Amino acid sequence: MHQIVSRLLPELPFILLTAVATHLLVSFSQTLMHYKLGHHSMGGRLFRNHIGFHHVYYSKDHLVSRAYLGEEGNNTPFFFIPVFLVGVCAYLVLPVDLFVVQVVTCAASFYAHVFFDKEYHVEGSRFQRFAWFRRKQALHFVHHRHANSNFAVIDFFWDRVLGTYRSR
Repeated sequence: MHQIVSRLLPELPFILLTAVATHLLVSFSQTLMHYKLGHHSMGGRLFRNHIGFHHVYYSKDHLVSRAYLGEEGNNTPFFFIPVFLVGVCAYLVLPVDLFVVQVVTCAASFYAHVFFDKEYHVEGSRFQRFAWFRRKQALHFVHHRHANSNFAVIDFFWDRVLGTYRSR
């Protein structure tokens, strides 16, 4: 155990940097793909799925339901293609331990995006007691009322970067 700790301690800054950079890359990719593919006809099937299901089930005055609706219009599997391609490239250039950190962080970030999108739309979410959740949910609901804004799910600063942020 001591050998593992003594070996990993000098690498801790690289591990943390890799984890943070990976989450930010996943978060930015989710926001950009939602913006460019989920809300523009160039997205083809992704666009039709997203607009035809998610934005139909959750529109202007109907933003929550008892259980999450619209699994059949879920675009999540399509996002695995670019994630897989980035993963292959990372495997070729990163040391194995940092590659493992990247894979774990990517999976956790990806899961968090899907999880919170669902939680935003479920009536009486267990996270309602937290102010940070209510704020992010409100920003997400702005997206459902004004579909040309707030494409992020977790990190809404990306909408500021893209010029798509709207507070209300």
